[in-house]
Order: sequence, then structure tokens, then C-alpha cells
Amino acid sequence: MRCLVLGAGGFIGTNLCLALGARGLPVTGFGRAAAPPPALARVDGLDWRCGNVERLPDPDALVAGHSHLFDLIGAGLPNSSNDNPAQIVADGMPPRIRLLDACRRQGVRRIVFASSGGTVYGPGTAAPIPETAATDPISAYGIGKLAAEKYLALYHHLYGLDYRVLRIANAYGPHQHPLREQGLVASVLHRLLTDTPIPVWGDGSVVRDYVHIGDVVSAMLAVAFGEDGPPRLFNVGSGVGRSVRSVIADAARVAGRPARIVAMPGRSADVAVNVLDSLRLRQRTGWSPSVGWEAGLADTADWLRRALIKS
Repeated sequence: MRCLVLGAGGFIGTNLCLALGARGLPVTGFGRAAAPPPALARVDGLDWRCGNVERLPDPDALVAGHSHLFDLIGAGLPNSSNDNPAQIVADGMPPRIRLLDACRRQGVRRIVFASSGGTVYGPGTAAPIPETAATDPISAYGIGKLAAEKYLALYHHLYGLDYRVLRIANAYGPHQHPLREQGLVASVLHRLLTDTPIPVWGDGSVVRDYVHIGDVVSAMLAVAFGEDGPPRLFNVGSGVGRSVRSVIADAARVAGRPARIVAMPGRSADVAVNVLDSLRLRQRTGWSPSVGWEAGLADTADWLRRALIKS
């Protein structure tokens, strides 16, 4: 058994590689950087491959010898993806299809795809949202994630390629870089700890489901190595909705710093309320979120202090 993690240098990828290594599983990490993140020095025997999946010359060479593939590669950012919707299709779909072809040729046993529970459902869906809810994305990013899900289902239908899709809520925790325009919790805590103003788009009433990265990774491991058969699509969330302003207030209390808020215009790609129902995942695997909100905030703040803040 050997695992290939695409996007291994990112937030989820770093945490997943650490968890796989802790289990003693051989790991190949694929990312754009020439070297893996320093944190992955703890993963014994990590095979690091540098490259760009959009210009991968030989997908079969990358995939060969791996039993499980974790696809954590994103395509842009939700709120900027509508600036150039065609780019999501041009950059995201052809390389992903080439990888699926390589997976079926090389006998990969299971693919785990990180989709987006925050963007594929769209507005007007009553919370908490089950996997059976309508999918009406209002961002090109969400459409790209949904298209990738559909191609996985197609390749299962045509070739029997096994897969699991995890529609993940707003993940947060250690190793999430606060300056990459994605990840409210990390951004807010970093701004609090560096005494920097916090931008709030709209009135701050947008509600999201925040789930700790430790719980996200445990869900990935549960579906990768556990249950068999349908269903193959699962939500991963805490089931609790929190507004932007409440997140800022809670983070300020944990950080022990006052928040300085800067009002910004609302964004067209922001769904008003998005909270996920993860009952299906609990019933099939026994998974449940184990990291409490306050503990998760403190964990993230501690990592930011150690890793990024020098003062």
C-alpha cells in the first residue's frame, strides 16, 4: 500500500501527509515547490515529486505503484474564480481527466477527492445541508469542483474506478497559511496577533461551518481505508454555523487582542448560510468531529505564534 497525495504542500496536504506518515504508510507527495514544507521532514521516507499537474508530461509515471490517490488540488479561489470562469475549466479539467485515465491503467484502488461543501450547494438551501440537496454553485470554483465529482462518477461507471468524494466545510488549523486569501480563521488570528486591521466583506452576517483540520484528515483516512460500496459522497463539517463577526469575536478572546474591523463591500460569490449535515459519514464510518471550537482556535493561534510570528 502506497499513497500519492496531490497538493501535498498545501494546508490539507501537509496535515494529511503527517497523518499518513504517523500510520507508517509510505507516502509520495506531489506539489509545485522544489522541496516539501519543513513540517514534512517528520514523515519517514517521504518521496517528494515536484511538478505542475496542469503540465504533467507523464501521468502514468506519477501514478504507477500507488494504491490510493488523494486529490487535494484546487482551482483558483472561490471569490476570484468568477473573474475568469473559463480558466477553471481550461486549467482544472484536462489534467484531472488525464490523471483518471492513468489511475485506471495503473490499477489505483481508490481515489479520495477533496471537494467543497461551501461552494457546490449554492444559495437557498436549508441548513444543515445533506448530500442529497440541489447543487447550484454561484462561483466557477464550485462548478469546477462539481465537474470533478461528476468525472469521478463517470469513470466509476465506465471502468469501475473506485473513489470517494468529501465535500469539506471551512477547514482551519495548523499549517494553514494566513496570507493566501483562503481561510478566515487563520487570517483573522494572524491579523489579531500582528495587530492588523481585519477586513469584513458585507455586514459580517455570512454563516459558515468551520471544521478543524484534524477532523478533516480523520474523515479522509476513514473513507480511504474503511468502508466499501455506495454511497461514495460525504459531507465533512461540524454541523454548527458561525457568522464572520462571531468568529472574529471568538478569535479575539482566544488571542487576547482587540479586533480592528474594516468594512468592505459584499461579494457576489458568498452564499449567505452554509452549514453541512455529516450524518451520512457518521453512520457509514463512525467518524465525528472531535476538536472543539475553542480548543481548535487555541491550537491554530499557538501554531501561528510558533511558525509565522517572530515577535
